[in-house]
Amino acid sequence: MRSLLRNQQPVFYKLYKGQEEILDEWNNPTGSFLPIYSELKSAMLCVSPNKGSSEVEQFGSLEDYDRTMTTADTTCDINEDAVLWVDGADTEGPYNYIVKLVAPWKNSISFAIKQVEVSEYEAEQKLFAEAKQYADHQAKTEHAVDQSGVEGTESVSEEG
Repeated sequence: MRSLLRNQQPVFYKLYKGQEEILDEWNNPTGSFLPIYSELKSAMLCVSPNKGSSEVEQFGSLEDYDRTMTTADTTCDINEDAVLWVDGADTEGPYNYIVKLVAPWKNSISFAIKQVEVSEYEAEQKLFAEAKQYADHQAKTEHAVDQSGVEGTESVSEEG
């Protein structure tokens, strides 16, 4: 495989590191989890146009992907849990692709990638905001001073 520089484009990505459980305001687990990703990284990859028929695709009849990416850098650390910003997408905004399958070979690595909706990112960001709000509320309640029950007294003058 020839990895011509003129065919490559920058692809930004974050690697999946794990997940964190969301806690409610009483510090109880909610059963929902937030994904945790690494810092933003970039790589130069050859990204295909949209895919054609499955008879000529390198991933066979796997139909759950939209495009492919290839690189001659066999040390590329993009994995199947990575999120991607492809085609000049704003890295401050939502990611627009996810990796569905990685196919390493002797001299190259191919990736099957699928385009995702912005609403998935917004739902994830909403969970992040809720978790932060719960954490902030928990910190406030732990450090709050209870001043209930303290009342000032008033003196009443007697008129005679």
